[in-house]
Amino acid sequence: MRVENAMPRVRTTLPCPQCRTPIAAEVEQVFDVAQDPSAKQRFLSGQVNIITCPTCKYHGSLAAPLVYHDPSKDLLMTFVPPQLNLPRNEQERVIGALIKQVVDALPQEQRRGYIFNPQQALTLQGLIERILQEDGITKEMLDAQKLRLSLLQRLAAITDQEALEVVLKEEDKHVDNDFFRLLTQLIESSLAQGDQQSAQALSNLQNVLLEKTSFGAQMKVRAEEVQEAIKTLRDAGQDLTREKLLELVLAAKSDDQREAYAGLARGGMDYEFFQLLTGKIDAASGDEKTRLEGIRAQLLEATRLVDEQMNARRAAAQRNLETLLLQPDIKNTTLANLQAIDDFFIEALDAAYAAAQQAKDTDRVGKLDLIIAALNEASQANAGPDQQFLQDLLTAPDEAARKKLMEANADKINDGFLEALTGLLMQLEQGEQNPGLVESVRKVNREVVRFSMQAKMKAGG
Repeated sequence: MRVENAMPRVRTTLPCPQCRTPIAAEVEQVFDVAQDPSAKQRFLSGQVNIITCPTCKYHGSLAAPLVYHDPSKDLLMTFVPPQLNLPRNEQERVIGALIKQVVDALPQEQRRGYIFNPQQALTLQGLIERILQEDGITKEMLDAQKLRLSLLQRLAAITDQEALEVVLKEEDKHVDNDFFRLLTQLIESSLAQGDQQSAQALSNLQNVLLEKTSFGAQMKVRAEEVQEAIKTLRDAGQDLTREKLLELVLAAKSDDQREAYAGLARGGMDYEFFQLLTGKIDAASGDEKTRLEGIRAQLLEATRLVDEQMNARRAAAQRNLETLLLQPDIKNTTLANLQAIDDFFIEALDAAYAAAQQAKDTDRVGKLDLIIAALNEASQANAGPDQQFLQDLLTAPDEAARKKLMEANADKINDGFLEALTGLLMQLEQGEQNPGLVESVRKVNREVVRFSMQAKMKAGG
């Protein structure tokens, strides 16, 4: 959850690094995960302190002293760009003032020893690698990511279809799950920045990769199997019993489809469900017994992972709620962070409200009322045809049907709708839940972006 203006940004005027023209800029120097959980991702994205010169069109990052703080990792790091050529005493003065902001914002009881012993990064890349190292991401993993990015840039630059297919054949073994994940992140980043041309080009490349690479073909098969699982469960509806669910699981075409059932119907895979499966195992023999035992082990692991992810999301929702309650302007901060509001947040909000009422904590109840008021306001503002249009697109049977819907509702496909669709896709990707739904939204997103671009080209022509 991003808390707007948790740490102030400095407005300043500075010369362009290239032509020396004075440029007005907003500089962010303190990235404090304690005050703004989105600060980490924002910093690692490399899209902070970016300036564009109106005179010479220079576009790049601004060199500025930085402080990064993540109390969950006991991590407080500083960085002063060498090109600033700041004297030692000036470095200490600037960094000292930034660290003071961090310390002042941290409650007294949370101030531990690491606060008084900040680590200094000699390079910006060193700072980034140190942050990632705390997440278990090694230098070798970073080097592998650089190679993927290099290959992706190389593929994106090829305009001839035959030449592209030749390169894909040579590089087929390097196009894997991590490669597709990187490509998806770049598409989402381009859309978030309003660069629909790049997003469309990358989406087109993604479609080629799905058709022309070994892993892409596997992804298509898995996606089709997951969609089949979704349809089967939807068709069963209220008639779905544990016995029927077990029947579907045992008849699944692949491990991916079984895991999809575990994610989609976790509630039905309870103790009684596993008793039914164990009964079948006990009654079986030979290869069938071995097969059923393997399925049971797979389902136990799949449901464990689902529970682990659900618990992590509940914990994140609780942290987001507590962060909101600490803000001076709770209502407006809630409205500024609606992308972080999901079912888990509402669950945490309901539980907190009931507990506060029971404890007769009027101050906490009042703050929770402000969050509820903001959510009600947002709900009323968003209750319109766009949501229904999006639902219609997601439930349309095929691309032709979606195209007809877009043609009939062309006036609704505006920048706001595109942003909402992109936000939904990013939220689903980050949650790593329901891969079938993620793929459906990704497909709709690609088609809507393509339709929007074609409409703009026709209007321009």
